[in-house]
Amino acid sequence: MIQNDNTNNNQFTISYELLCLLRWLSQHDVDKLKKLVTKALDNGLQEDIKKVEAYSKVNSESDMLEEVQHSILDFFTLMESLLLVALNEETAKKAVKQNLMPAIDHIDAAACDDETVRYSVERATSKAEQKPDQNAQELLFEELLKRWKPSKRQIMH
Repeated sequence: MIQNDNTNNNQFTISYELLCLLRWLSQHDVDKLKKLVTKALDNGLQEDIKKVEAYSKVNSESDMLEEVQHSILDFFTLMESLLLVALNEETAKKAVKQNLMPAIDHIDAAACDDETVRYSVERATSKAEQKPDQNAQELLFEELLKRWKPSKRQIMH
């Protein structure tokens, strides 16, 4: 997750997953990135760059730095949300392949958050692919139990 450090407005942190994505793209999809940049230039990026240059001539350096920070944060936020959507879609595909959707539908959302369920499904499908003789549903329940942290409100009297 992207976090802005409120104590120092010049720093922010990004998730390890997002760093992995950026590194992977720069190592494996350079041609696609180049095509994306070329398409952006063809569709108005050049004009936006000229506007930024004109903006920088009339505004202070601190205003420009703030604008740059907002742009970087917006970009990273978008990239991270796209990564999360893609991860969730991939997890759902694996769950369907392993026939885990009926079991997932029975998980109480109040007891397990989406992150716990997603991670458990990922682990269970990965284990099921490695050991096809094991029941994927049982592996899912084992993974959920490993990560389940019930609150006092969830404990029945």
